[in-house]
Amino acid sequence: MSGLARLGRAAQLEKLESKIEHLVNALSTAQNGGQVSPPHSQHRDSDPRVRNRTSEVLDSMCEDFDRSLPDASQGISRQTSGADSIDTTASDRLMSPEEKAQLEVLGVTMSEAEVLLDRFRRLMAPLMPFVVLPSEISAAQLYTQEPFLLHAIITVTYFHDLSKQQILVKHLMRDVSQRILLDNEKTVGILQGLLVFVAWYHIHVFWGQQVTNLLHLAIAMTIDLGIDRTPGSCQSDFKAATTKAVQGSSLMPKAATLEEHRVLAGVFYLTSMLASSFKKIDALSYTRYLEDCLITLEQTKQHDSDLLLVQIVRLQHLAEDTHTTETPTAPMQMYIKAFDADLTKLTDSNPCKEDNKLLKMQYLTAEILVWELSLNDLQENKTVPLRSHLDDLYRCIDAIKRFIDVYFSIPIDDYLLVPFSVFGQFAHAFIVQTKLASLEVDGWDLKTLHESLNFLNVIDEAAARFEAVAKGSPDGLQIKNEVFHKWAHRLRWMKQVYEAKFSPGQNAKDTGTLYERQAAVTTLFRPPESFNSQATPGGPQQPTPPDDALSANFFNYLDDDFWSNFPAEYGVDFQGMVSNVASPYP
Repeated sequence: MSGLARLGRAAQLEKLESKIEHLVNALSTAQNGGQVSPPHSQHRDSDPRVRNRTSEVLDSMCEDFDRSLPDASQGISRQTSGADSIDTTASDRLMSPEEKAQLEVLGVTMSEAEVLLDRFRRLMAPLMPFVVLPSEISAAQLYTQEPFLLHAIITVTYFHDLSKQQILVKHLMRDVSQRILLDNEKTVGILQGLLVFVAWYHIHVFWGQQVTNLLHLAIAMTIDLGIDRTPGSCQSDFKAATTKAVQGSSLMPKAATLEEHRVLAGVFYLTSMLASSFKKIDALSYTRYLEDCLITLEQTKQHDSDLLLVQIVRLQHLAEDTHTTETPTAPMQMYIKAFDADLTKLTDSNPCKEDNKLLKMQYLTAEILVWELSLNDLQENKTVPLRSHLDDLYRCIDAIKRFIDVYFSIPIDDYLLVPFSVFGQFAHAFIVQTKLASLEVDGWDLKTLHESLNFLNVIDEAAARFEAVAKGSPDGLQIKNEVFHKWAHRLRWMKQVYEAKFSPGQNAKDTGTLYERQAAVTTLFRPPESFNSQATPGGPQQPTPPDDALSANFFNYLDDDFWSNFPAEYGVDFQGMVSNVASPYP
């Protein structure tokens, strides 16, 4: 080891020793009555909690020490457009107990929190009309008023470094558990934080299926806070009058705020979106009171984003109505015409004047769901002639094509910025396209379907765009996040599954329309380089499953038994296909 290297290492050891000494002093101060906790923790901190922090901070400092060695990467430093580079290696300087508490709770220093809050305002908040932040509020002020909301914002905006973001997510989940389950905290700010976290949860689902749990917590808190109904509606007139007479009007129910209206609409929207796209959760009920909240927001128009909120929630309500039409009492065509008329009415009364891709995709998702009713009816009732559904099926194809065009127009740099709802809608459009591509009904012209909306080309384009995300630079950032590669991997596996069904030799006894399917599909077959297929004697090559051992979910939300239930739940006629190929999961 050179003399210069020895001197450098000695300096680093001396620096680490100084940090440990400062930590001991800080902990001693805390145990003697010093305040080192965030605003909310003053009700729950105790000496054991303070002592438990020691190992965590030491681990952090040792990790920082390792990073500072000559062959290690540089400390955490990020640059955003319009902002200077900031050094977030907190242990490089002595911090006050308050700063240490902030770092422990948020996972970043307050200076970086300011940068991340600015990033949220500029790039992500316009896509999240359910949470509106005052334009003048700083990260320090938000930490004092709504620490959990700031914690959620920091977590979702740290998308440029997946390994660090994973740590932030774990800390946020602990914060959720502590506040809601242990401390029984119930505030609109916590609800807002849950909405923000769930809205950008698609990056995290590969290593934690918590979306449903978080949304159920949000529903429960919405009910407990009473923001899902008219204030005081659960109290009797006698009780209300008695309370006012004995204790004064100050204890009477307060009027609902616009902030509460937005949160209620957000809980409905996210639960309903996941219900209509994935069928895995029951949405919060769309009540007359919720409609009154939308009317109030539309008339007050406190922010321009309120108009976007009103329209996407009403469209999602229509989408949910179509999704829940499972046991019709009238002919299905009557429902389809009624829903189509409602969608036309919403389109004509759109209060949003600006061109908005989020709103366009919401319209097209609702339209796909309307025409999908005809496809479902055809699959369930084999006696109905195809010609009675052809108009609706081709309108469904056209709606999917227009949706895919809008979705593919989203810049790749924005994939880490757009909310989960966009990918949920794409997943649903993809599932409906799969149903159309696998439909086996006499007279169904799959060749024409491929000419207008090629199933395999959509997979290739979507997978290529997912793979390109890691090479992007949103907000001028260097991206160290390859989570979308896993999405691409699953899509390419889906392509092989489809080709295993319709490639030559798989169903040699079939003729006619199946021959046309084989010709349309196999001419586009290009095995992905990342897959190692084994030839099957006398038959096609079988797909090799993705090799990741993470959460077994197609599009990262569908649960482990998705593929075994896929034909039954979604009406995909891949008879015997899924069971004959390797599972995509270990």
